[in-house]
Amino acid sequence: MRATVGAFAAVAVALGLLAGCTATPAAPSVAPVPEATPSAAPAPLPTAEVEVPRVKSALDLNQVAPSVAPQRIRVESLGIDMSIDPVGLAEDGSMALPSNPAVAAWYRFGPGPTSPSGATIVAAHVDSLVYDIGPFARLATAPAGTEITVTTEGGGESRYAVDSIQTVPKAAVPWAEVFDRAGPARLTLVTCGGEFDYDARRYLSNVIVSATPIP
Repeated sequence: MRATVGAFAAVAVALGLLAGCTATPAAPSVAPVPEATPSAAPAPLPTAEVEVPRVKSALDLNQVAPSVAPQRIRVESLGIDMSIDPVGLAEDGSMALPSNPAVAAWYRFGPGPTSPSGATIVAAHVDSLVYDIGPFARLATAPAGTEITVTTEGGGESRYAVDSIQTVPKAAVPWAEVFDRAGPARLTLVTCGGEFDYDARRYLSNVIVSATPIP
């Protein structure tokens, strides 16, 4: 998943596109990673990458109050139990996701579970040739009402219920809404999904899960 930060590392909420979910090279036995040799074997599994929209920040705009960091996400009905790394940006300006799809990422410059408003964004790769399929691949099958538990620093827990799950073509994802820092407090999970384009080596859609807090 990808995001940019302004002068005060604020997440942007306008004008942006989701990047392609590009495939990783074959798992090497030693570094550096060699180029994959052509073969008749099926194409390797891809990994998910997400771009977030960009805007400038100012002293009086686009600021998010500090939030208690989420450390773990659990969806018991789907067998999901993942640690969460707080992340910023990678060198290319994208949100720096852990390479292992069994580890999720929280964009630390946006809202968190204790924020009074806005979307807490947690994302993860959907799969990887090195690590295989990740837990977030199961999100697309979650029914409405599925309970999600996020554990924060100090052992606090925030519980959410799934409202909707959408598989949206990348060019049609409403990123201004996904990364909204206003409006009701909520949890948004993002990964790649849908059809995979083997020529472009990318997923064509994103799976976006919206969940609201359980009192």
